[in-house]
Amino acid sequence: MSATSDLLFEYLREIFYATPDAKLDLDKIEDDYIMFAKGLMYFAQCFSQYNEFAKALGKGDLSVEPPPPENELAAPLKSLHASLKHLAWQSLQVAKGDYKQNVDFMGEFSKGFNMMVEQLADRQQKLEDEISQSNKHADALEQSNLLLSTLTDYIPQQIFVVDIETNEVLLSNDLAMHELDNDAGYIDKLMKRLPDRSIQSGNFYIDVQFHQENMVRYLAVNAYLIEWNMQHAVALVIKDVSAEKRQLMELEDHAYRDSLTHVYNRFYGMMTLDDLIAEKARFSLIFVDLDSLKYINDKHGHSDGDEYIIRVSRHLQAFSQDATVCRLGGDEFMLLISDMSQDEASSRMDEISYAIEHDDYLSGKDYSYSISIGIVAVDESNTLSSSAVLSIADERMYEHKRARKKERQAKRDN
Repeated sequence: MSATSDLLFEYLREIFYATPDAKLDLDKIEDDYIMFAKGLMYFAQCFSQYNEFAKALGKGDLSVEPPPPENELAAPLKSLHASLKHLAWQSLQVAKGDYKQNVDFMGEFSKGFNMMVEQLADRQQKLEDEISQSNKHADALEQSNLLLSTLTDYIPQQIFVVDIETNEVLLSNDLAMHELDNDAGYIDKLMKRLPDRSIQSGNFYIDVQFHQENMVRYLAVNAYLIEWNMQHAVALVIKDVSAEKRQLMELEDHAYRDSLTHVYNRFYGMMTLDDLIAEKARFSLIFVDLDSLKYINDKHGHSDGDEYIIRVSRHLQAFSQDATVCRLGGDEFMLLISDMSQDEASSRMDEISYAIEHDDYLSGKDYSYSISIGIVAVDESNTLSSSAVLSIADERMYEHKRARKKERQAKRDN
C-alpha cells in the first residue's frame, strides 16, 4: 500500500508541475488501485490539454484548437475562448465604424467596452455633423458673397474685366488694383486656373488656389463671358474665402488625424483600405506593433511612452512620400503603400526598424525601442475584405514578434 500511494502521489505531483515525462507504470500498482490509477491518468491527460489551452489563451492566441468535448475540465476555458473570439470580432467591427456592437457577457469589462463604443459613436457623429454644418455654412457664405458682389457696390469684392486672348486687364476696381500692386503676376496665375475660356460660356463657379506671399490663398470666383469694347473678355468677381476654407480643413483634419502623433487615425486608415480593396488596387499593408510600450509606461511614465509612440510615428512617415500612415490605436500602426511588393516593403521596413532602434532619444536611456511587423501584399486578384487582410497582417506581426523573442532567448541561453 505504501509503495502504491508513493507512486500515485509522485505521479500527481508531476501532473501538477506539468513535468513533460510524467508516467505511471500500472504494473507496479496494486490491483485494488488499478481503476483509481487509470482515472488519475485520464485526469492527467485532461489536465495537460487544459494547461496547454490556458497557456495559449494567456498569450492571446485565439486561433488555438480547444480540447475535445469529453474534456469537462476545460469547459470554462472553452467558454472564455468563445467569448474572447466573439469579442475580437466585435472589436474589428467597431474598428470598421460599426458602433452598434454591444458586449453583455464579460462583467465589468462589458461596461467599459460599451461605454467606449458609445463615446466613439457620439464623437464621430458630432464631428460629422460639425463638418457637414461647416460645409453648408461655407458653401452658403461663398455663394451669398459672390451673388451680393455682382449686385451691389456696398460689399467690397475684387472686380476684373480681362481680355481672354491677352490677359490684359480692361477694368478693375480699387480692391482688384491693390492685388495687382502686391503681385504683378496675380491675374496671370488666376486666369491659368479658370476653365477653357475658348469653349466655356455663361456663368460658372470655381475654387481657385495658388501660392502668394508664401501661403495658399483660396478664392471664390464668379466668371461671366462678355463682349467688352468689341473684345472677347471675362468679368471676374472674386472673394477671398481662405479663412473659411482653412477652418473647414482644420475640422476635417481633426476628424481624420490622431491627436497625439498627427498621422491619420483608424477611421481614415480603414476608409482608405476599403477604397483600395474596392478599386482592386495593388498595394502593401504593413501592420506595426511597438514592443514593450507597457513596460516603458509602467516603469518610466506615460510621457516617455507617448514620446516612444511619437518618435516611431515620425520614422514611419519617413517610409515614403506615397505611404499612408495611420495609428490604429495604442501601440499599433498601419501603413498602406500603393504599387509596392511585399519584398520591397520588407526591405524598406528593415531600414525603418534600424532607425527606430537607433533613435537619438535613446541615448542614456535604460530601455530600447523596437517594432514587430506583419506585411500583406494585395493585388487585383484579391477577394478578401479589408478586415480579413488586416487580420492576416496582424497574425504575421505576432509571428514576427514570437520569432524575435525566440531568437533573443536563444542568445541568452548561449
